[in-house]
Amino acid sequence: MMHNSSPEPRGGDTTQAVDAWCLSPESAAYPERLRALRSPPKHLWVRGTLAIAEPPAVAIVGTRNATPYGIRLATAIASACARAGVCVVSGLARGIDGAAHQAALAARGRTVAVLGTGIDQYYPKPHRALQDRIAREGLVMSELGPGDTGHGGSFPQRNRLIAAMADVTVVVEAPESSGALNTARYARELSRTLAVVPHAIDSPTGRGGNALLKYEHAEPILCPEDVLALLSMAASPTVGIALDGDAALCWDALQQGATELSAITRHTGLSPRQVSAVLALLEIDGLVTFDAAGHARPAVGLG
Repeated sequence: MMHNSSPEPRGGDTTQAVDAWCLSPESAAYPERLRALRSPPKHLWVRGTLAIAEPPAVAIVGTRNATPYGIRLATAIASACARAGVCVVSGLARGIDGAAHQAALAARGRTVAVLGTGIDQYYPKPHRALQDRIAREGLVMSELGPGDTGHGGSFPQRNRLIAAMADVTVVVEAPESSGALNTARYARELSRTLAVVPHAIDSPTGRGGNALLKYEHAEPILCPEDVLALLSMAASPTVGIALDGDAALCWDALQQGATELSAITRHTGLSPRQVSAVLALLEIDGLVTFDAAGHARPAVGLG
């Protein structure tokens, strides 16, 4: 059911089922950055607050079949960006996308999810709660309307919106056939900065990203602060971290000798994604370090 009675955003239509709005390029609220595309969406459906998408913004993308390394780096980068006031844009897919959204929310930052399905569809199904939370606290957008389940081409097509909404696109982990490479191509076409987290040369999950470093001369990301430097920004450390709530649980687990994600998860009762987000924040604060195997430990002098 469509109507035009709500004040936010002005000039749009809404559907009651998911409280979504439809904007046209003629709408004053239509995101200006999308106009840079060769084919801007003729209809843009949104849920949430449009101001969330204001610059600066970084797109964090990668494979659905992410390794623990990829999840940890996506979490750390998204956490650092969100805490510095940078909007985190991604596609709500499994793996790297989901980790980036979750980390931005955990850091109480801004995040935008760009769907490859209709605005009222949930894909993947396990991300339903995450999608609804982003709609409440951030922004969800799609060029597909209610009831549209999407198709094979709609996901690569939405990648141009991800690239357009960001100043910098960061490929965290991508095999040679990854859709993240499609997003990288759009970032190049838009003359936006393209960056890549280097990956082990013998790992198939990183070959696509490593190729961008070699052949496309993408910016290498060696730490989360490198992304902020590309935006001419500095990291924003947490002031007076009290180590309460989830942070306190994870810190206690570390003090008890738990170093692996699975062990910390068992000790705290938190989900692996929650633990990863907390550890990323503690690492940024200088309270936790990771060894080459990815094991977390209190920083020297704090154990």
